[in-house]
Amino acid sequence: MTTKEINKKGNWDSFWTEDLKEALKTAEKNEIVGEHLLLETETFKVWNIQLLAGKSLPFHKHSKPYFYTAITSGKSRSFYNDGKIVDTEYKKNDITYFNNLSESNYFIHNLKNIGNNTLIFTTVEFKQNQ
Repeated sequence: MTTKEINKKGNWDSFWTEDLKEALKTAEKNEIVGEHLLLETETFKVWNIQLLAGKSLPFHKHSKPYFYTAITSGKSRSFYNDGKIVDTEYKKNDITYFNNLSESNYFIHNLKNIGNNTLIFTTVEFKQNQ
């Protein structure tokens, strides 16, 4: 997996449209981190994401430890709540783990497929206090 920051933290001018800024305002309440909830237990949730080329997952909040696996290769762009924008290129079976997230240490972002093929991810989100 490779990432490239295309917009610096705190810069709200270059890529940020008014529609994106507006969507970010209500995102703190959105903790749906995938498209389809496949399984939920007392300790974790398993989500599936399938993004066609050009489609987006709306802004959402990550405040619980989680990891995701890229089932397919592809490219995405994410806009973050601090103004940063990151392009990512995934290879099949890439895995990323975020273990230090909490209600006081979280991030909000969206996910747009900027490649030519469908992006598919499996995300496992751990419930807090477990």
